Amino acid sequence: MPSRRLALRVPILLALLLGTTTAWAASPPASAKEAAACTTPNCRYAKGLLWKIERPGQNPAQKPSYLFGTIHIADPRVTNLPASVQQIFDAAQSFTMELIFDGDGLLHMAETMFFNDSRTLEGVIGATRFAEVQKAFSARGVPTGDLNRKKPWVIAMLLSTPPQQGVPLDLQLQLRATLQNKPTHGLENMREQIAVFNDMSMDDQVAILDSTLREYREADKLLEAMVQAYVARDLMRIMGMMGAPTERDRLLYESVTERLLVNRNARMLERMRPRLDEGNAFIAVGAAHLAGERGLLYLLEKSGYRVTPVY
Repeated sequence: MPSRRLALRVPILLALLLGTTTAWAASPPASAKEAAACTTPNCRYAKGLLWKIERPGQNPAQKPSYLFGTIHIADPRVTNLPASVQQIFDAAQSFTMELIFDGDGLLHMAETMFFNDSRTLEGVIGATRFAEVQKAFSARGVPTGDLNRKKPWVIAMLLSTPPQQGVPLDLQLQLRATLQNKPTHGLENMREQIAVFNDMSMDDQVAILDSTLREYREADKLLEAMVQAYVARDLMRIMGMMGAPTERDRLLYESVTERLLVNRNARMLERMRPRLDEGNAFIAVGAAHLAGERGLLYLLEKSGYRVTPVY
């Protein structure tokens, strides 16, 4: 199998897609006036993690909803939310998150992680890559007994995730909503999220693994830079950290980002509409889904909603 180089930072992508409170005050979001002066989505939605969503002409008695960009890690600089965000969350009548874990989904994931035919990881990725994977797992003290049965995308995810202590932000929000007896909704189910990776061609899975093997030693450093961009609410810096296509692999890069971002953004928009129609909803998705010409903020605007930075 020929080697394919994918200029995609997998640790960053996974943390965004699938501190102290003072740290959050590092940089103000773009003001409504500044956003209105911009002429492109990249400029209008460059800064801010919490956005008010309204439809012009809606019933004045209906409260606006809010869209919040998260990061899927447990760093206290991320999980210690500012009081302004907590207040809006607590006042919301419903909570919607990217994914709600369930027993059926976890069982499906456990079944999907492994080859169910005669293929092996070494047979798919070759002896040289397999030796690199074994070395990486051994260095982390992770057992390698069933390594040869796992698919390349699973290995990439495992190597891309530094050990964490504590509960990631998304799950903390879900717990908070549960304790407040809020109706809680998911924009995707686990089968859909697993399919994003599992339905990739084997060549693309190996390309993702190659990217991970090049950068997994730098995962801690990359995630630290991402946390700093996140607490500064700098969406454009976050998007830039995800990587950029080389001319050689532009089609592959576009295919991967289409699956991980673009298609999912369109699906999320449709599934959040009922909550927006109800009003006073708090919707939380990975921050990488917000900005850009195909991000949720622009898609909402195109659909007739008014989006205004709050924090």
